[in-house]
Amino acid sequence: MRYTIGELAKRTGLTVKAIRFYANQDIVPPTGRSPAGHRQYSAEAGARLELVRVLRSLGIDLRTVREILDKEIAVAEAAADHANTVEARIRALREQHAALKALAGEPDLPSRLGLRPGIAQNMTPHLPATPSASQLEAWLELTELARDKDFQAAMRRMAERYADHPLEPNAVALIRDNADLSLDPASPEAYALATSIVPADRVAEVEPAADERRDRYMELLAIINGWDRPEPVTPALTWFIRTVRAHQP
Repeated sequence: MRYTIGELAKRTGLTVKAIRFYANQDIVPPTGRSPAGHRQYSAEAGARLELVRVLRSLGIDLRTVREILDKEIAVAEAAADHANTVEARIRALREQHAALKALAGEPDLPSRLGLRPGIAQNMTPHLPATPSASQLEAWLELTELARDKDFQAAMRRMAERYADHPLEPNAVALIRDNADLSLDPASPEAYALATSIVPADRVAEVEPAADERRDRYMELLAIINGWDRPEPVTPALTWFIRTVRAHQP
């Protein structure tokens, strides 16, 4: 039995335009032509078109559809491969959904952490309109970190201390770049080096910045904002603090 393209459209649920497209792509060509030159299709061609409709509705690309129809690959194999692709997409969409929910419901992070305007400007995350997977992951972790009450308190203490006793702008960077962690903090050599970098009487002002969570916050901030990742400062600051404290009465 032969079907016209209109009859086949009703039978398969495809549009006439779609059937013509698959014919032009040689995926399901017409079986023959009527005396008037109209395309005609056999029942087998109709079955192939129904399979095409199902496969395309599942998001399988035309190249794979063609390979299935030509029996170059099995339907089960193609379905398994596509299932893996769909699963990866679902994971990505879930991450994006979670990040967008967090973004929509998240208060201003610098305000949450008690940061002054000057500092807040450099510690504010700006998630791009089309973030990468790593930026989404960083955003989720950063917002979770910012909800940590202990971290909030530590950052507020640091902000309050620096508001009253500003730390030299380059003090943290100087310690990070010049500390020698191989030196025993109890040694005279360590103390001489440490106090040549920053005076010993500034140790109490350095202490609030020696927090691994702050390092992680800055790293996540760099990922989100597309900056170069900063070098952690806590190991060097901790060495400086221990060195100075070891030589105090």
